[in-house]
Amino acid sequence: MELTSKMETTVSKIVDVSWRFGVTAGSSDSDKVGKSFLQLKLCLNEGDKIKNHFVEMSIPEFYKFLHDLEKAKSNLDLLV
Repeated sequence: MELTSKMETTVSKIVDVSWRFGVTAGSSDSDKVGKSFLQLKLCLNEGDKIKNHFVEMSIPEFYKFLHDLEKAKSNLDLLV
């Protein structure tokens, strides 16, 4: 008996990106008060539909994300 699995990959196209920067003014968790955050809204074309995806991250998480995007871009530039 042979088992095979088929992995399908879909590629979404980024249509638009918007962002908001904020600072937590109040929280029941006092460690979160005064912390900065970034909210990203990614508008993606997923085949026949446009879908919005929302992501919230801390500023250090955003800088890591930005670093990873820059690294991916430089790797793609090497292929072209």
